[in-house]
Formats: sequence, structure tokens, C-alpha cells
Amino acid sequence: MPAHTIDTPAVNLARQLAMTPSVSGGEEAAVRLVATAMEDLGFDEVRIDGAGNAVGVAFGPGGARGAWAGDHPRLLIDGHIDSIPLHSRERWTVDPFGGEIRDGRLYGLGICDQKASIAAAAHGVATARHEGRLGGPVAVVASVCEEAMEGQALAEAVAWFEPSAVITTEPNDTRLGIGQRGRAKLEVTVSGRACHAGHAARGLNAADALAALIVDAGRLSHPRHRDLGKRDLTCIDVASWPYPSVSTVPGRAMARFDCRFLPGETPQSLVTMIEACADRAWADWPERPELAVGLARAQFRTWTGAQFDVPEFCHAWWTDDASPTVVAAGAALVDADLDPAPTHYSFCTNGSLTAGELGIPTIGFGVGLENGAHVVDENVTLDSLAAGVRGFTALAAHLTTG
Repeated sequence: MPAHTIDTPAVNLARQLAMTPSVSGGEEAAVRLVATAMEDLGFDEVRIDGAGNAVGVAFGPGGARGAWAGDHPRLLIDGHIDSIPLHSRERWTVDPFGGEIRDGRLYGLGICDQKASIAAAAHGVATARHEGRLGGPVAVVASVCEEAMEGQALAEAVAWFEPSAVITTEPNDTRLGIGQRGRAKLEVTVSGRACHAGHAARGLNAADALAALIVDAGRLSHPRHRDLGKRDLTCIDVASWPYPSVSTVPGRAMARFDCRFLPGETPQSLVTMIEACADRAWADWPERPELAVGLARAQFRTWTGAQFDVPEFCHAWWTDDASPTVVAAGAALVDADLDPAPTHYSFCTNGSLTAGELGIPTIGFGVGLENGAHVVDENVTLDSLAAGVRGFTALAAHLTTG
């Protein structure tokens, strides 16, 4: 690997981020590191908002005042700076926080998801600004607590900046992402009637009822999207009470389902899907248990003390490949000598907020491989990081000159 690809400003920032732990709720040091880097890069305005996101804005023609006025396109580039907690430490072959570069790869917890993309975006936008290629303001956001709940902590930055287009920088091998399935966590509670297990017929076994529902859910035929694939429904938690049981038929049981759903589906449509499973599963039961179905809630606190208590429903989204945003992004990637063919994400992103909930045209473009997130020895190639800088420079130019 040539030495110049190792010692570049973008690589140096990415290494610093790799060496700065930033688990969800504990991102302050990494956020301040990015904010300082954006100030040093000449961003026109840098702030840390109430949720704890670092937001740097590079203005287009006319300087600060002129860029905020009129109808200039406004691009927001988001990369979440939080990581999952370190796991499987004994299996790592490098220090997860050592910023080690080996054989053209930079290693570190969260470097693929998404610290390398944040470094690439900051330097790419700074380059576009320096070269006079921005047609309107571009905000780079290092956002917090995405791993706790996609999109929620980012909302303050989006509302403040009011972008006309958004790039989520989840890793996708510096490709053009145009959609994803949604994610919901459904909580299903079955209430029966507890009794002594020696007289089981006198009770109404909530665990048996829930088991029948789960079996029916596993037999569902799910709708399919041309590109995103089919909806998935996976049981991820099961519990019953009393626990531990002392010769007692359980009177209450609970399961949680992870549902990866398609554009157009709603919380109510998913609840109705589960209710229909119960109707079929218990159709021949002489006595029907009570059923409650709803969304589980995500509760978390950011490093600034901002508190969130929100339903776990992240919208699916799809940006049409003939839309102006995708066409302009494709042209940008051609200019950057990158693949413009549209692809999509298999997991959930902050695009659930910007595209799915708010309807803002959104694409994905990020450093590293999608399947490189949340893994032991997490890494990105330096080639991908360099491609990310080129790509973000071109995307910032093309998506603000429409």
C-alpha cells in the first residue's frame, strides 16, 4: 500500500475516531473531536445541538448570509458516530481502540459503522467548498444514539437545517443506496388463567396460546418488493409468568417479534397481521385468551441528557431510481469514478426518519462493506476511505446545483 494512502488528513481523522470510544450515550469525546475537525477544515458554522449531534455547515455561493437565503438546494449528510458495545473481545486480533492500520485496512470498533464515513464526508465536503463547487449549503452531521433507535436523535439536526436532500452514510462499499426495509419491534401479550398444574384443565394456559400464535406467525406468506425482497417476521423473545413456575399453569405470556417490513406498511397493519395469527391459532379453542399487541418502546438518554421514549417503528423507504436526487447522485459517482448502479440496504438506517417519516429525498453512500458492521475486527480499507472522500466531494457538488 503506497505511503500516501496511509497518511492523509481523512485517514488521520478516521484513526482518531477509531481510538475514541463512543458507545450510544457516551459519544461526547467523539462528537467534540468531529466538531473541532470541521472547524479546522473551514466549515462556516459548527454547532453541537441539544441531542448531542455535531453539525458542521459549509455554505455555497454568497457566503453564510447568501447561502441561507433563497432557494438554494440544501444537502444534509448524516453519519452516526455511536457504536454498539464492544463484544467478543477475546476474538479481536487488534486493539479495538488502537487505530491500527494493517495491510491497507484501518481497524476499530465503529470504524465501518460509521466513523470512516464521517471522516470522509467532512473532508469531501471541505474539498468541494474549497474548490467553489457548492451550489448551496451542505451540513455534515455526526449523529448520536442511532444504535439505540434509528433517526430519533437526528431529528433535531434535520429540523434545524431543513434539507432538501439527505445522504445516510451507512456502509455500502461506496455505492448508491436508494432504499431499505423498515424495522418494528412488536410486543405480544397473552393473558389466560393461572391454576395448579395438577388441575390444568381449570386454567387457560397463556404459554400454550402464545406458542400456537408463534407457530402460525411462522407460517405466514409475506409480501415481496421487487428489489428489497420479502417482509420478515422473527420471534426474538419469549417469556411467561409466574416464572419460575411452581406447579402453576402460566396465566400470562409475552413474545416480541422483529419485523422487517416493506414500504407502505404501518404500525396498524403490522398489529392487524399479528391479531390475524391469533384468530387462526385459537379458532378451535373453547375459550379464547386475551390478546394485546403493540409496539415495544425504545427508551434512551443521549450524552447531553436529552431523553427519548419512542415506539420502535422505523419506516421503510425507497427513492425512485428516476428521481432527480438519484439521477444527480449517479452522475456524481460517475464523476468520482465510482459505480452509479443503484443498490439498497439490508438493515435499517437513519433514512427511516428522513425519507420514510419526513419524505425528504434520501440516498445512501458510505465507506466500508455493509456486512462489516457489528463484527469482530471491524475495519475498512483505505481505498474505500479514499473513494468516500472523492464520492462525497462530487455528491456535495451535484446535489446542491440542481
